[in-house]
Amino acid sequence: MLSRPPVKADSPEILDRARAVVAQEITGLERLAETLDASIGEAAAVIAAGTGRLVVTGVGKSGHIAAKLAATFASTGTPSFYLHAAEAAHGDLGMITRGDVVLAISNSGHTRELHAVTDFCQANGIPVVAMTANPESRLGKQAQVVLRMPQVDEVCPNNLAPTTSALVTMSLGHVLAVLLMELRTFGQADFAQLHPGGRLGLLLSSIRRYLDEFGADVPAVAPTAKIQEIIATLANGRKGCVAVLDPEGRTLKGIITEGDLRRAYAPDMFEKTAMQIMSPHPATIGIDSLMRDAVQIMKERRIANIVVMDGDRPVDVLHMKDLMQRGFL
Repeated sequence: MLSRPPVKADSPEILDRARAVVAQEITGLERLAETLDASIGEAAAVIAAGTGRLVVTGVGKSGHIAAKLAATFASTGTPSFYLHAAEAAHGDLGMITRGDVVLAISNSGHTRELHAVTDFCQANGIPVVAMTANPESRLGKQAQVVLRMPQVDEVCPNNLAPTTSALVTMSLGHVLAVLLMELRTFGQADFAQLHPGGRLGLLLSSIRRYLDEFGADVPAVAPTAKIQEIIATLANGRKGCVAVLDPEGRTLKGIITEGDLRRAYAPDMFEKTAMQIMSPHPATIGIDSLMRDAVQIMKERRIANIVVMDGDRPVDVLHMKDLMQRGFL
């Protein structure tokens, strides 16, 4: 039987109930913030000192959280994997090796499936960091560092299903992951190396890598080029613009976009040279910058093109249309 009267789906009170659930979970996170102590730094130091991997273990809802946190650690610079505590007692203890650190998660601290893991760690000198609401439990007493989770009321109407406590556990794991990132100065370039797939991976890849796959010659004309040559080069280049280069073809003087051509329209248009109608200060970006930076500049300046420079030499032009077609936008 529910500990509170049920709310019907079509009841006007259901929105208030939903907000109350969120508020109660926020209260749980506030309790976590209040109870954090020096042990969080100790745990981060123990994990950072490990020469192997971080083995995150648990069962039930704690096991699901452990698996998610292992993925978070692994993707943010702390080599990690999830070990199912129940499987550990049937041979998977061999996955734990010297140099590893074990992060064991159990709200009660008395999860029987964890006994084999912590006993093995004690026998082999492997540090254990415990996340538990009961430091006096078996798990708490076997751990080198205990991250104490606050006692919280579950939003479950029976105050039984791990709900608020699950959120608090996840959040505590995120705190630990962030601290480890900062201890290791894990930056954007490191993140990019571990996330080559998907749109995130595309944006965090270097422009040099993009050009390795999609690079093309810079559509360019000399400063003295007339409008007929400019239009032909613009059409053949398919970049939405042409670069204006010095006679040696190395130094960037400016660019001419389709918009520049429209603005130059006049009876004497065909007598003008590239130098007379170009934009003299085009947006540029270095070849070793991230694609994300190029996209951000183009969005902020509301431009469709940006010239890629290798030192002082233009090597390509990025076009917004191409980036959209290739999944960067």
